[in-house]
Amino acid sequence: MTDTVDTIIIGAGVVGLAIARRMAMAGHEVVVLEAEDAIGTGISSRNSEVIHAGIYYPEGSLKGELCRPGRDALYDYCQSHGIP
Repeated sequence: MTDTVDTIIIGAGVVGLAIARRMAMAGHEVVVLEAEDAIGTGISSRNSEVIHAGIYYPEGSLKGELCRPGRDALYDYCQSHGIP
């Protein structure tokens, strides 16, 4: 690693790691900084740990429109990468 990098991500939770992955795939040199001893132990570990089905959001709402495709994308990603 050099003394400079393109991108620094603060936090190794779900969002931080997703952003870091996307930036790295785009060719950026990325460093992720995490205050805890392990990844995903901050806010990411304190959610309900379920994948939301999106059925409770009003039809046509932004949450409803994004939740279901996001769920499908997550399942597809896990399946294609051998993640149970």
